[in-house]
Amino acid sequence: MKKWSGRREGFWKRETMSRWKKQLACAAAGLFLGILAQYSGGFDPVLKDGYILNRNPLGQEEETYLLEVRGLADSREPERLELILEAEQYTEKEAEAVYEQVIGELPGYILGDNPSLEEVRLPLKLISELPEYGVDLSWRSGSPDLLGSDGQIHGEGVPEQGEQAVLFVRLTDGNWPREYEIPVRIKPPLMTPVQRAAKDLEEQIKEMEQDSRYESAFSLPQFQEGNRLSYDIPGGLPPILSLTALGLAGAFLITLKETVDLKKQEERRRQQMLLDYSEVLSRLIIFLGAGMSIRSAWERIAVDYRRSVEHGVHQKRYIYEEMVLTESQLKSGVSESQAFYEFGSRCGLQPYMKLAALLEQSRKNGARSLRERLRLEMADAFEQRKHQARRLGEEAGTRLLIPLFLLLAVVMVMIAVPAWLAFG
Repeated sequence: MKKWSGRREGFWKRETMSRWKKQLACAAAGLFLGILAQYSGGFDPVLKDGYILNRNPLGQEEETYLLEVRGLADSREPERLELILEAEQYTEKEAEAVYEQVIGELPGYILGDNPSLEEVRLPLKLISELPEYGVDLSWRSGSPDLLGSDGQIHGEGVPEQGEQAVLFVRLTDGNWPREYEIPVRIKPPLMTPVQRAAKDLEEQIKEMEQDSRYESAFSLPQFQEGNRLSYDIPGGLPPILSLTALGLAGAFLITLKETVDLKKQEERRRQQMLLDYSEVLSRLIIFLGAGMSIRSAWERIAVDYRRSVEHGVHQKRYIYEEMVLTESQLKSGVSESQAFYEFGSRCGLQPYMKLAALLEQSRKNGARSLRERLRLEMADAFEQRKHQARRLGEEAGTRLLIPLFLLLAVVMVMIAVPAWLAFG
């Protein structure tokens, strides 16, 4: 029990340190980000000379400003106005000049891994915007059987010399849209020798399958161009990966189970000690009334419990195990003050901390009023025990509803299924 208590105290200490570290880290991060945001924009004010606002560059979004205006109609109080400031825009001639420049540079943006628009074998990268020019682009394919509007190539069956396709691109700065035509030559995709051999084998297998459809079994080709072939059907992950994953999952589940079991054990310990509190008080009152000292009464309760457990009369109880440990401390030379204080700390429950405080106070000030205080405490403990027993009974009743609902579901299925089949 001492080992368990130390583990419990160490756990809460680690949790507290971790929580404080996280809080300090969050505060430091907030301070750092605040300083960075304060000085990242320089020292220039947004409102230049008190009257000038800079527009956002071409292609960017509009900017909304909340202004405070002073001097309206001799008012001393400022008035708030909302201003939506559009970004810079092209004139029609400027837009057309930019479009011509964009069309000239556009192949470099969309080619991807293709050498030129006259030899397109791989997907094109059809971009949707050019922020440096403030231009948005939208695409439309004039040859969807060869080239999709998303840039994907459909080159299966295309001859080596290629086939001509057309892309239409619409350029706009938001005010002056224009559409342009871009010719593209689609060629069949390049294949490595292995890909070519795989394609030939696939075509060969299709032909063999069609010729052998009236046979009960199908035999795959064993040779291709002098190379012996072997086949396999993939069955998921390799054993080493699947078993490793299974082991990791098992380790996680074991850790989770231990954590859950520890919490359940702690809850059982708490409930049991609360239930036994009134009994401990009652025995202390009886022995103190017989003229025993606090220490003698404590030792008598511990000795009686130890004998009953050794003879199999009673099972082990958490609170009496703590009392036995305290009795051992007293015999080993630990002072009563320290022993009772450690007893309350190990229990970790308010009633037992209060009991330890009462015993220590009576040891210092005398035991005249101790029995009366213990009687009052025992009356409260009995009431708490009644409430706890009532709550546990209600929880047990609630848990019993689960199998009841399961049985009800089974009965409903047994009734509904035959009726549904009969109507069907």
